[in-house]
Amino acid sequence: MRHASGAAGAHHTASSATILTVQTTERLNCHARPAEPAAREVALPLIGARPTVVRPSRMSRWRAGTLIAVHLLMIAHVVHWLAAGRTLSPVEPSEAMYTLNHGHLNAGFLFFAAAILGTLIFGRFVCGWGCHFIAYQDLCSWLLKKLGIKPKPLRSRILVLAPLALALYMFVWPSAYRWWVGIPPPPLTNHLLKADFWETFPGPIIAAITVLAAGGFIVYFLGSKGFCTYACPYGGFFGLADQLSPGRILVTDACEHCGHCTAACSSNVRVHEEVALYGMVVDPGCMKCMDCVSVCPNDALYFGFARPSVGRKPSAPRRPTNYDFTLVEELLMFLTGLGTLLALRGLYDHVPLLLAMGLGAMTGYMVVKLFALAPQVNVRWQNLSLKRGRSLTRAGVIFAAAAVVWLAFVGHSAVVRYSAWRGHLAVEELALPDDVWAPGFDWYAKASPPQRARLARASARLERAHRWGLLPTNAVLADLTWVYMAAGRTMDAAVAMVRLRDRAPELAAPHRGLACIYRKAGRPLEAESAYRRALELDPRYEVARREFVAFLIAAGRPADAVDVLHAAIAVDSSNAAAHYDLGMALLGLRRIGEAVQALREATRLAPKVAIYHYNLAVATFMSGRPTDALPHIREAVRLAPDDPQARGFLNVVQENLDGAATSEQDE
Repeated sequence: MRHASGAAGAHHTASSATILTVQTTERLNCHARPAEPAAREVALPLIGARPTVVRPSRMSRWRAGTLIAVHLLMIAHVVHWLAAGRTLSPVEPSEAMYTLNHGHLNAGFLFFAAAILGTLIFGRFVCGWGCHFIAYQDLCSWLLKKLGIKPKPLRSRILVLAPLALALYMFVWPSAYRWWVGIPPPPLTNHLLKADFWETFPGPIIAAITVLAAGGFIVYFLGSKGFCTYACPYGGFFGLADQLSPGRILVTDACEHCGHCTAACSSNVRVHEEVALYGMVVDPGCMKCMDCVSVCPNDALYFGFARPSVGRKPSAPRRPTNYDFTLVEELLMFLTGLGTLLALRGLYDHVPLLLAMGLGAMTGYMVVKLFALAPQVNVRWQNLSLKRGRSLTRAGVIFAAAAVVWLAFVGHSAVVRYSAWRGHLAVEELALPDDVWAPGFDWYAKASPPQRARLARASARLERAHRWGLLPTNAVLADLTWVYMAAGRTMDAAVAMVRLRDRAPELAAPHRGLACIYRKAGRPLEAESAYRRALELDPRYEVARREFVAFLIAAGRPADAVDVLHAAIAVDSSNAAAHYDLGMALLGLRRIGEAVQALREATRLAPKVAIYHYNLAVATFMSGRPTDALPHIREAVRLAPDDPQARGFLNVVQENLDGAATSEQDE
């Protein structure tokens, strides 16, 4: 809206207009004349006038080349990861969430911080010249223009606040909440290099849908840069930083207010109006594409440094902004978009936040247009006429049918997501212990009536989410296994875990979970097979290995347990826990010498673990060498001074040595 209306207004008031249109009618005055055959237009050229055709922007090609280079760098990044198996972590601002929430310092956080700092100095150049989503939107705008379609930008008073609200939720709220409840920030760890490059990215299908929807279709719905204006959380921060930046588009006295700058601006900024009122562009939506500078026929615009725009007052009253919808319609649009965002984000473990945000913005716009079909006589949507003369057009019928189907899908998704959310909350409130997976432990028998009722509610809600969902969801299946295990429904838990395993057969965790279920159900062969598969997929999966070793020892197969531990050490000889477990297994087999050797290696690799020193002292003492056992039991007591067992064994070793010394003296 800003783009189109701004250009029209500038053309109407421009002193350099070249064509004056005069329309004659049947009567020019009160005297009767013979009727004219029809109204006619007469074009009167003005002498010395400047052409009104906006010249092509020289900057657009430079910017296109820069954005192509950005994509080539992205491709090179992926190629390096494929070749080396490890590369720089994704240079994506959303990765900053992992730094703030988990302390994982990554390249995305550093890039986001540098981009904000650069914006504070130069303005929103990063958005205009370095964002891949800008490239997708520009490409879509270019294709639509080739088809003769120039989407009208949306002007909204409420929806424009959505990016900043989302940015605060993503990047500020988690840290603020931790500070409020007194949770210390996580320690900062180095994650600049990464082996699992795609861990935080959606699959190729969802990525393609994200590009088409949030980078393409949204241009037709909301106009050029529609995603940046109404859905991009990073733009929320960049917009704030731009208002504090001295880097601005400035104007000289050579400006004739022709409106070419506004006509060329793809960011929907009313450039001609802002430079007339402020002497600069103050709109934080300006992405410094420099098209306005390039097309100015008088070279009156330029990039320079001046006092930041925040707090600046116009030199004359600014005309009221004409918004596209009423306040009530915008509230409806906002609430619908928010509901869509909540319903679709993370849906079926596939829909990422940015895609959900874009779909929410488009759904809100769609709902307002859908409701307008009933009361209004004529309704248009971009280049389409949906209703003409109180009758729906063919395009209107198709639009209404598609909107109803889409809203039905969103509503269904909202029910599924709400049921899953309530089920997850109920499971969190139960705080089920790990013992629900242990053989012989009956949580349900010991549970109170309120706990049983809460378990039943959690089960009903999770089952509803799973049954009504169009696709299975990992989080729902995982919580269902906990609920079923707590209720003693081991076979139902096995079915849920098998579905979870089948969704990600390359992951070790579901195989280990299935082994625990089979172990509790008294099906040792299936349990052993699942444990072996888990360790085959992840030989360093310590929890699964320790459980499997305990399972084999309990089954009277300590020799098989020793083989499993030898295999673990062969994969990672620096694993102190594996050496310790091997020593304990050998100790159970009365292979004392080998046990001492394994335990000694464990203490060498982890010298500050008291239990390692304690059991090494025990094994050494059992081998008939109390003198060698003494320093280890002393170290165990030093590391764990409050452990009565270690202190007791220290006394035993000391008494044995004292007794041996007394016997020698007697002899």
